[in-house]
Order: sequence, then C-alpha cells, then structure tokens
Amino acid sequence: MNRKILFAAVMAAICAVSCQKMPSKVDADGECLVYTAHSENTDFSGYSTFTIVDSILVIGDNMYSSYLKNSFAAEMVASVKSMMESRGYEYVDLDNKDNADLGIQMSYVTDTEHFVGYVGGYSDPWWWLGYPGYWSPGYWGSWNSWYYSYPVTYSYSTHSLLVDMVDLTAQEGENESLPVLWNCYIDGGVSSGSRYDAMLLENGIEQAFSQSGYLSKN
Repeated sequence: MNRKILFAAVMAAICAVSCQKMPSKVDADGECLVYTAHSENTDFSGYSTFTIVDSILVIGDNMYSSYLKNSFAAEMVASVKSMMESRGYEYVDLDNKDNADLGIQMSYVTDTEHFVGYVGGYSDPWWWLGYPGYWSPGYWGSWNSWYYSYPVTYSYSTHSLLVDMVDLTAQEGENESLPVLWNCYIDGGVSSGSRYDAMLLENGIEQAFSQSGYLSKN
C-alpha cells in the first residue's frame, strides 16, 4: 500500500538542528514527500487575487539562470493555478501583476543536493545562500530581500519542486523585505520531465494544498 509522508508543520525545536535529513525514499513507496510551511499570523482569507510566473526556475550547478517554459512547466503552473482558483482566489495575468495580492513562483532542483536552514524572523535569510540565479525579490518590485516568518529546516534533493507564495500587498521600498507567506517542497525522487514524473509532482501539488486548509479565500 502506498503511503505519503507528509510534513504539515515544523516544530520550533527543529530550528536548532544543524542538519535535518530527509526520510528514506524507500519508506515513501513511490509517492512524493510533501512539506508545507506558512506564516501563522497570516489570515489568507484577506487576500483575493493572485498571479503566477509562467516559467519555472531551474536550480542546478550551472552558473547562469535557466528557466523551464515547456509543456512540463505549463502543467505544473496550471496545477497550482487550478488549486488556487479552487480555494476562491481570482487569477490575474502577469501583465497586470501589480493588481495581484499574492505572487507565486516555482523552482526545480535538477542536479544538486543542498542543505538549507532558516530561523524565523531573520531579515536576511540563508535561502539558497550564494546559489546563482535564485528568484530575486526584484522580480515583483523594489524589495531588497526575502522575509520568511516561519522556521524551515530541511534538505533539497535532486529533482525537487519548490513553490513560494509572496505577499504583493506589503509596503514596497528599497529598505523593505518581501514577505513569503507560504511555501511547499515536493520531492518524489523523479528523474526527468517525463509524463510519469509530471503526474507525481501534480499529485504532490494537490497534496500540498490539501494539507494547507488555512489557504483559502472562502
């Protein structure tokens, strides 16, 4: 019988751990590992609209940024968009992203295992520290950094899918940080952009929203 290993929350004690290993993929029995985290002080029903980047940033060992904008990326973007709309949020296209309350961006780890640790409330998080090409807050406006208001400690493995949701209604300015309200990490040990791999990740996206009941306009 297939079993999903789900991480609905991270205990504060995890923040003190210098290295948190992922559970054995064997235990997952072919299913995706799905982790979600969010700002507990956020009322997600207070947001009405969202937009989502139509490409997926590829994080690998290449020194230059690259983006997936093929059928595989389109399926992942469509899955997240569909889940957001099912929660009552209205989609705004990228040409009008200034009118969106929430911004969503996706990243795909292709070739590297990289440990990430973050302690909530720190104004300059170690989010892919030194990694070339990671999403810049400047994509959404003139913010100078990210701000995660919740603890995250885990390891990214090859072919993981990352989804970040940012608050676009926050005060904008050169000295302001862009708050990240929700994110998820999906890892199923997939090996390529095949139809089966896409299905696994789509199931992971559905599970990420399923275990995030607070993420709703209704």
